[in-house]
Amino acid sequence: MTPRIVVAGDHAGFDLKQAIKGFLSEMGYEVEDVGTYDTFPVDYPEYTRKAAEKVASGEYTRGIVFCGTGQGDAMMANKMPGVRAALCWDPFTAALSRSHNDANMLVLGGWLVGQRLAQEIVRAWLDTPFSGGRHQRRVEQIAAIESQARRGPAKVYDVTLAIHPAMIVYPGDAPVAIDTVKSIAQGDYSNVSLLHIGSHTGTHVDAPGHFIPGGSGVDSIGPEALLGTVRLLQLPAIHHIDRQVLAELDLKGVTRLLLGTRNSAMLHQSRMETDFAYISDDAAGYLVELGMKLVGIDYLSVEEIHKEGHPAHHTLLAAGVVIIEGLDLSGVPAGDYELLCLPLKLKDGDGAPARVLLREEK
Repeated sequence: MTPRIVVAGDHAGFDLKQAIKGFLSEMGYEVEDVGTYDTFPVDYPEYTRKAAEKVASGEYTRGIVFCGTGQGDAMMANKMPGVRAALCWDPFTAALSRSHNDANMLVLGGWLVGQRLAQEIVRAWLDTPFSGGRHQRRVEQIAAIESQARRGPAKVYDVTLAIHPAMIVYPGDAPVAIDTVKSIAQGDYSNVSLLHIGSHTGTHVDAPGHFIPGGSGVDSIGPEALLGTVRLLQLPAIHHIDRQVLAELDLKGVTRLLLGTRNSAMLHQSRMETDFAYISDDAAGYLVELGMKLVGIDYLSVEEIHKEGHPAHHTLLAAGVVIIEGLDLSGVPAGDYELLCLPLKLKDGDGAPARVLLREEK
């Protein structure tokens, strides 16, 4: 099959483009020229884009563009997703752009490079293969960054309950009270409030010391557990989550798991319901077997209410699994997210309220 290549250039690169087209034909290439077709002044982005689009689409695997210095063409071509355009001025830089960077477009400046040197550059660029290896990893990183930038800002879900006096609390825990200490309306220079809240109020993190004698506090939980990729499952029809439910789900490679249930609809009531979805004893053991680092649920406890011995808590916390309770997961689609969980850093605390965000992964 005859190799094919696309070329383009503005008026400043026209003469060099014409000369290199002939050279490419001599080398056995089929050449498509997408303009410009004379030396009448034009704007280079229009023509560079035409060639770059053909490379980005896969219609051509290689392209060469020409302008005065080559700088503008390189900038324009590299705006196109998947294009790696290299501005080269000698055979050495041309060869390295291929072997190290897998450049798929070559940029030449008609004011800076003569015809003979341009031919040497083009030959080196076309004849040099990509080295792969460590360079493959770097090219893939470029592609990943490019993909992330194209998608724009990721959507962020705040799955934290707002703390207020009328919110639900676990039976036996301290109710929320917010008292005024200073008030601008009463003549003070600032507003200051006094919070009366339990360490397991609203959206919160359980530390091992919550149930395990001598267990570590919430301030000892490392950020590597609280930040990173998390899988959110939405299980609205499940009454309780047991081992069988989890075993039927795809949790391969998952180390952080959030469980959305029918509980989310009950979070904003003034009274806590007792018939909420929970994690069973055998499910907790299964999560430990999977190597889970963190588990969260959309109610004030992962455990069946008044469960004797609190086995799910004991199993998870003894294995170092971080527990997040009180997550508002209503309206958040199931999928993988970036978790940002920031509990208050209470020294030796058995738990702490937390701000929890889920950011869409790109």
